[in-house]
Amino acid sequence: MKKIVVGVSEVAASHPATRWAMQFAKDHNATVELVHVVDTTWGHAPLDYIERAMLSAEENLRDIAQTARDEIPGVVVQSHVRLGSPVNELVASASDADLLVIGAHPLERSDGAGRRAVRLARLAPCSVIVAPSEVIPAGTGVVVGVDGSVESDLAVQFGAELADRHNESLTVIMVWGHPEAWGLVEPMLVESAPSEEDRLTLAESIAGLAVQYPDLVVHTEVSGSRPEVALYSAAIDARMLVVGSRGRHGLLKALLGSVSEALVAELPTAVAVIRQRG
Repeated sequence: MKKIVVGVSEVAASHPATRWAMQFAKDHNATVELVHVVDTTWGHAPLDYIERAMLSAEENLRDIAQTARDEIPGVVVQSHVRLGSPVNELVASASDADLLVIGAHPLERSDGAGRRAVRLARLAPCSVIVAPSEVIPAGTGVVVGVDGSVESDLAVQFGAELADRHNESLTVIMVWGHPEAWGLVEPMLVESAPSEEDRLTLAESIAGLAVQYPDLVVHTEVSGSRPEVALYSAAIDARMLVVGSRGRHGLLKALLGSVSEALVAELPTAVAVIRQRG
């Protein structure tokens, strides 16, 4: 972990996303880049207005960066103000980052800010963490959804390291319901007994954790519910929910890829969407 980009809004100074990123950077010896985007997509604005907005944003961002350094010393913090589309500019800023951290508020789920979080989770070139505001209190334990994909294996590793660092438990959930063909409304999951392949996938996903993290308590669960329902329910009281950015293959890949977006939109707790680089 070398670089963490944090999307900063007007309320970022009081948002847990900035503090979370700073602590994570300190734990992993990474640098932090705070990025604020002056949004010009809403319509034409006079040049002098844009210049004032840029100057004000730069001043505010410098203050936020200094507050972050004071609260968690020892982390190298840079700050940049960009002009344009918040989604496009944050995606560009994260081109060489290991992690993009953004904040969201429960009241933003249905408006532009909430939609931006979903789009960033889909388009960012790196893993994304969406941290809720303090309206949602931080829980304990880490929940990971697995399906046998490379991304879900990476999600298990990310979740295990986080849980072990906080001396909390890790819950790994395998959702085994299989989708029917697309219908007129939406795909449905057929509830049937999990196959041996499903059980093997779950076992393989946690193989080696006992050696890597001997003190980590790991719980496993097999669920026949819809993936987003099972993971949302399990994560309500957790510190973080970790999922892969996409599923294994075919229609299941498309369905599970949408699960991460649904969870970001609903935000039961902090959600990490893990993506394989390259």
